[in-house]
Amino acid sequence: MLIIVVRWCVVPIPWNIKEDSVRVIIEEGDSMAKIVERLKEINLIEDGKWFLILSKLLGKDRHIQAGRYDFDKGITLYSIFNKLVTGKVTFIEVVIPEGLTIREIARILKKEIGIDSAQFVKVATDSQFIRGLHISASNLEGYLFPNTYKLHWGMDPDRLVQTMVNEFKKIFTPNLSERAKEINLSRHEVVTLGSMIEAEARDGEEREMISAVYHNRLKLGMLLQCDPTVIYALWGEQGGTRRNLNRPDGRAFAQPLLLQDLEIDSPYNTYKYPGLPPGPICNPGKASLLAALSPADVDYLYFVAKGDGTHVFSSTLDEHNRAKNKIKQARRNKP
Repeated sequence: MLIIVVRWCVVPIPWNIKEDSVRVIIEEGDSMAKIVERLKEINLIEDGKWFLILSKLLGKDRHIQAGRYDFDKGITLYSIFNKLVTGKVTFIEVVIPEGLTIREIARILKKEIGIDSAQFVKVATDSQFIRGLHISASNLEGYLFPNTYKLHWGMDPDRLVQTMVNEFKKIFTPNLSERAKEINLSRHEVVTLGSMIEAEARDGEEREMISAVYHNRLKLGMLLQCDPTVIYALWGEQGGTRRNLNRPDGRAFAQPLLLQDLEIDSPYNTYKYPGLPPGPICNPGKASLLAALSPADVDYLYFVAKGDGTHVFSSTLDEHNRAKNKIKQARRNKP
């Protein structure tokens, strides 16, 4: 018996694997018997009978935490067993950048932690689930906060969505809600405006200026004429892939629009319908939310992209047209 205990707890297992570590994915509902077979297939263990006996005695033979488990060279049988029955999964750092839509986030999570992306989208658009999170919206576009998350493989989509919404709530504090009231905007309107700023601002220092343009236009009853809202109407709203999703700079909303695109009949088309669109067009970060609440103190009503990630801002249509012509001329003169 002593020999068995020593072999289990002290002696490292024979390492018959090329790499110095091995990764094992445990799916939801996998039994210990199935896991043992997998460990034998990859040459991590030779005989799993004690795994089966002990897990049954502990009532863990059918209740192993799903996820990714990493095992390193020099590990003992006991350490392998203990990791499995105590659910010590490997956490994976996943970066969710600012400015992505629900479906784009779902694609990242599928790639990084193997979730069912369709189920993630379903949860994020489930009205009953959303009500339970105390979010007044038809879907969670805008409320899945961009951040670096420590997640585990195969994580439950419900829990994932809730985690991201909780991060949003940490950022959108009661103080920010009070500030929204001061400028006569609801939280949902702030998030919507923040998403438009996020989609437009490639240079972070321009966020407050872009915010000012939209605030000034709203006050004057002007159409917002925000290109990214049209892009969302064309490809994002219906779940399609935007034309430039694979741009090397990652700016999915930077695709130039065609004149015919501006005719799409959608409440998200801010060239056609006045006011803010019905909801966010992406998931903005903290800086864009703050910019939506605190626009720059300027009288600008227009801006045009220079092509280097920045914009020229103008107060009148004549100034705006001159800026556009100057940029066009500069592009023509480029060698």
